[in-house]
Amino acid sequence: MARIRVAIADDDAGIRSALADVLAADPRFTVVGSASTGEELCRLVRSVAADVVLLDVRMPGGGADAARALGTCTPAPGARPPAVIAVSGHTGAATVTSMLRAGAVGYLAKGRLARLPDLVARCAAGEVVLAVPSATDALRRVVREDRGATHAGPRGR
Repeated sequence: MARIRVAIADDDAGIRSALADVLAADPRFTVVGSASTGEELCRLVRSVAADVVLLDVRMPGGGADAARALGTCTPAPGARPPAVIAVSGHTGAATVTSMLRAGAVGYLAKGRLARLPDLVARCAAGEVVLAVPSATDALRRVVREDRGATHAGPRGR
């Protein structure tokens, strides 16, 4: 079975190291690189074929803007963009909703490293994983916003 290739983006070197150590200890993963800014992350993703990106929500050039930009940072034309998993201590519903709207398929609270490998593997396999207390509120916001957009219709009703 092929290993899941993971890129880590966080402006805190200690967090990057901790995430890398936890994933490197699991035979399902290969950490292919790390970045401390959104710009570095885009360069990294262009140079390595990451399956998954762990993305700090509050790092310089990170968050929703970086998640959206990753779709254009693929290593080759037609290559599949990596699955984006937000990793943050900021777990409010508004932040989670913003990351989901930007294309993240996971949102994990920092400080819960014991479950990290399984949660990352689930996202890599196509699941959406929201391992934060505000997950229910965030999903309700997304549904409510979608309903509002649907009911407005083309004439803004």
